[in-house]
Amino acid sequence: MDIGGAISAVTAAIGFARELNKVDVQIDQAALKLKIADLTGALADAKLGLVEVADALRDKDAEIARMKSAFEFKASLVEKNGFKFETFPDGTPRGEPFCPRCEQNHGKFYRMSMVVGGARKCPECKTDYLRAPAYMWDRD
Repeated sequence: MDIGGAISAVTAAIGFARELNKVDVQIDQAALKLKIADLTGALADAKLGLVEVADALRDKDAEIARMKSAFEFKASLVEKNGFKFETFPDGTPRGEPFCPRCEQNHGKFYRMSMVVGGARKCPECKTDYLRAPAYMWDRD
């Protein structure tokens, strides 16, 4: 259920509550129970709808946090020969390159690994890069 559906369910529940408020004392017990059942059903629908909306908002917040983290990480990288790398404090490239295909297509950073013959391969998309450079991890 989306936000509109939850609002509709709440509106219906309010309508049922107004009808209950106008119930004549002379109304029979069965009609009163039916109206209370309608109200209970509408309130249950509204509650479920609001739970779904809350879950969707939590999911969106998590995705926003993931994207912010990815943007911050991306900003910390340096590009060399078409590949992005982590950096040493002086800004020079460090370590294995990240897969440019995965970055472009999915916005995610997967570090490539060396395969037989000196080429590099992305563990996620399995793309081979024959001339991907790599740099030392530390300078000691």
